[in-house]
Amino acid sequence: MKPTRTLLLATVAALTLLAPLARAAAPTLVVQTGGKLWLEGTSTIHEYKSDASKLTIAMHEDATKWPADKTGVDAIQGLILSNGVLGMDVVVGVTGLHSGKDGLDKNMYKSLKAEKNPEIKFHLGGYTAAAVENGSKIEAKGKLTIAGVEREVPITVTALKEGSNVRFKGTVPLLMTQYGITPPKMMLGTLKVADAVTVSFDFAVGAKADGAMSSAQ
Repeated sequence: MKPTRTLLLATVAALTLLAPLARAAAPTLVVQTGGKLWLEGTSTIHEYKSDASKLTIAMHEDATKWPADKTGVDAIQGLILSNGVLGMDVVVGVTGLHSGKDGLDKNMYKSLKAEKNPEIKFHLGGYTAAAVENGSKIEAKGKLTIAGVEREVPITVTALKEGSNVRFKGTVPLLMTQYGITPPKMMLGTLKVADAVTVSFDFAVGAKADGAMSSAQ
């Protein structure tokens, strides 16, 4: 066998063996445990807050946009600034919303039509990001589905570096009536829940190499 051909075959074999290692080194985004989402509102008697106990968040990235010159939390920041986050999906179980007041919760589930529409969903449609001190400010938009009604909503998010993670925080103002929801009434109508509510979230995202655990769980 000619030396040139032997060298070519050896190179092909080496690349074939190294390809899986190269793929394994490509990081992926990982939403850390402990993420929170809650909604707040007011009524004619008192304010209320409902925390989501049934919450899933998933993020998807463009692997080609990971910065080659950065690692760890700086790489996540670089990915965000290069519009490398392709999507984010948030799912909230309606009956997992708890205010600590059983009567309010039951009326809320009824108003949110939980029996027919057991989940509130958000799907990221796109965003722009600008660098700020220790992170980035994100202007995003996406589809929010509540009680079976889908609407596009704008969201302002802060994404700040925190240890080995990037922490995402934001608040979205909404009107129940925009989603065909009649604000709950209780106590023969003496307690009326206001139409306006705010939805807030706080969760952290890390990075891991394919097949390896992320640096913080």
